[in-house]
Amino acid sequence: MDITELKQILFNVNHLCSHIERSRIEVKKLNYHEYTHVFVDVHRLLDIFICSLIDELKVFEKFVKKEDNYYLSDTLYALTPLTNYIKKFDSLRVKRNKILAHHNRDKKKSFTPWWKELKGKRFATTHDEERMIFSTVSCIHQLFVKRFPKELKEVLEEYDEEINEYEKQMLAVPDVQSLVDIAPTIKEVQKRMKEKEFTFTIASRK
Repeated sequence: MDITELKQILFNVNHLCSHIERSRIEVKKLNYHEYTHVFVDVHRLLDIFICSLIDELKVFEKFVKKEDNYYLSDTLYALTPLTNYIKKFDSLRVKRNKILAHHNRDKKKSFTPWWKELKGKRFATTHDEERMIFSTVSCIHQLFVKRFPKELKEVLEEYDEEINEYEKQMLAVPDVQSLVDIAPTIKEVQKRMKEKEFTFTIASRK
């Protein structure tokens, strides 16, 4: 078995599921009427994460077929109904593509409004359906955690070390004086607006 490839899949599945689960828990604490935009945008991000999770599970499926290993095959056998359930909500992929990633544009950059693209697609219409989607994600997460505890622990330790090192390097980068850095851009835009006889305040400090 290619342990390295398995660990990469485990890392991605764990990362995506963890963020979906935690964000779902925390966003429920918000007062929807007070933080409507935040609530909606977090759920849009969760749609992206769920689509990425489905893509990663496709990678796992190909990996299983390539390896021809009974333990992996048994895992995929148990996993498949959960994956198929989420796939029923085909609006997720459309929302990811048309609303979030490419905003009303198709691959040819033609205008394809999301409200037309979503016609006939299934999406969660009740809180119970929505809850079932997130419960399914949690089940997928736990399945991988239970089946590959050793490999998951090892890859988290390995990649966490690499991530920590990267973050140290980022923190060591000298700070940029933002107003000084953007000043030439502001001057150029102001000059061009003056040439075309219109103006408005840009780069407010608020």
